[in-house]
Amino acid sequence: MYTKPVLVIHRRTRLALGALIGLAVVLASFVSPSPLYAQDGAHDTQTDEAIVGYRIIGEDVAGAYTIQVQVSPVAPIPGISRFAVRVRETASGEDIPDAIVRIFATPSEKGEKQYSPALNSPFDTVYYLAQLEVEHPGVWAIDVEVESELGTGATVMSILVAERSRSAESGAAGQALFALVALSFVVGVSWIWYSSKKALKRRDHQR
Repeated sequence: MYTKPVLVIHRRTRLALGALIGLAVVLASFVSPSPLYAQDGAHDTQTDEAIVGYRIIGEDVAGAYTIQVQVSPVAPIPGISRFAVRVRETASGEDIPDAIVRIFATPSEKGEKQYSPALNSPFDTVYYLAQLEVEHPGVWAIDVEVESELGTGATVMSILVAERSRSAESGAAGQALFALVALSFVVGVSWIWYSSKKALKRRDHQR
C-alpha cells in the first residue's frame, strides 16, 4: 500500500541528485580554480632548475658567484611578487648556503624602490626567498647583492610587470563562484537525504 510513495521519493531523489551533479559539472567546466603550486623551495623535478610556479629571469656571473634569479608569478602583475635567488660558487659550481643576499626592485617609470633581504631555510638551503611589492606596471630593475667569505658580488636583471587584466581580476570571483556551487551541491544533497529519511519515518509511523 505504501510502496509507491517510497518509490516516488527514491526516483525524485535520483533525479534531483543527478540535476545537482550536472549543474556542478557544467559550472566547474566554465569556472575552474587557479592551479595550485608547490610551496616555496619545492624543486621542479623535470628541470631541477626552476621552483614550481616560478620563472627564471636569468643567470649571471658576478665575481666569485653565479647568481640565478627567479620570479613568481611567472607573469608579474601589480602587487606582491616573490623572488628566489640561487647562489653558486663560479669556480666549483657548488651552492653557497650561508651567504647574505639582498634584493632590490626599482621601477623605470613611477613608484618607489623596494628592498628585502632574501633568506633560505634549513629545509632548503639552495634558494634564498624574498617578496617585494611591485606597485605599478612597467619595467622593473631587479638588483641582487651577495656577500660571503668569498667576497661581494652583484647583478642587475629586469622584469616586465603587466597591466592587471580583467581575467586576473575575475580569477578570485571565479574561485568564489566555484566554492558557492560546491556548497550549494552539498546543501542540496543534505536536504534530499533529510527529506527522504523524514518520509520513510512517516511511512513507518503510518503502518
